[in-house]
Amino acid sequence: MLPAQVHWSAPRKEPIEVRLIALEVAYPRTSFFANDEVFVAEQELAKNESRFVKLVYDFLPYQNPLSSFGLSYSLVHHVQAVRDSTCDENLWEVRELQHESGAAATQFKYAPDSPIGDLNRRQAHLRCYRVTSEDYEKASRQPTNEVPY
Repeated sequence: MLPAQVHWSAPRKEPIEVRLIALEVAYPRTSFFANDEVFVAEQELAKNESRFVKLVYDFLPYQNPLSSFGLSYSLVHHVQAVRDSTCDENLWEVRELQHESGAAATQFKYAPDSPIGDLNRRQAHLRCYRVTSEDYEKASRQPTNEVPY
């Protein structure tokens, strides 16, 4: 490789399994640029171990938002996602942003079947993952009656 050449590496995707807990924010859709939705999800690490994560779903104007597929905690999403440490945040930062924007204290839209009904009482560092509409369409989604984690 010549010293003046720059090679951009594609973001590395990794398989993750998540259950959607709540829609954090859905920005107004635009017909000119990419759109995204932000979710708080629960990532399974091992049989009895999990953590909260932030899942950013990127989609184009002609694609469906993830929320249009339904918000269900019982659905396990097996997706290829990109770890994006630039959008990591704590739940208290999410609440502070909601408060500053003039939104109600609880702006989260919870999955009806989620056992976690109040993220305002929790403290957690949310690792951020990005998934695109194309990656989601390729993903495996399986409903389960299994008790989570």
